[in-house]
Amino acid sequence: MSGEYAERELLVAEKTYGAIGYFIFEFSQTEYTIRHYVGRELKIEEKHFATVMQSYDVALLCAVAKRVFEANFAKERYELAEKLLNRFYKINEQRVRVAHGLWMPHFNGGTLHHVSRAQLKSQGYIEQTALLEKLGAEAEEIKLGFFDLFGVVSEEDIEF
Repeated sequence: MSGEYAERELLVAEKTYGAIGYFIFEFSQTEYTIRHYVGRELKIEEKHFATVMQSYDVALLCAVAKRVFEANFAKERYELAEKLLNRFYKINEQRVRVAHGLWMPHFNGGTLHHVSRAQLKSQGYIEQTALLEKLGAEAEEIKLGFFDLFGVVSEEDIEF
């Protein structure tokens, strides 16, 4: 009986690991997409791109992107970009928990304990596997929204 239990726990944990990886992958692709388009709008040369664009955390990246896009876009286009950036910023709250929390991947659909730096209070989150799959899909949707906004047809049209 314990062998079956251990095997089941391992399957649940592997699903959680997969969801974590999927979410982090899609988040990072979207983050880079935003960096790419901000750099493109600012006409930053490739040799300076990493030095200039990689130094922003997500909060500052979103703030900079909003200012750059507001200055360069018509109002309607800017409003679309702002909505995408706001969605991405909100997802970052989850990324912080994923990256800095304590995981129990086999427990209650992926359980996470995280201590907020702002409140210094521990919170537990259950069923994180399903949530991360949903958030990974949302991050991809945001990335594709930027592709639409900038006229990119597919990922092959953008350098990563």
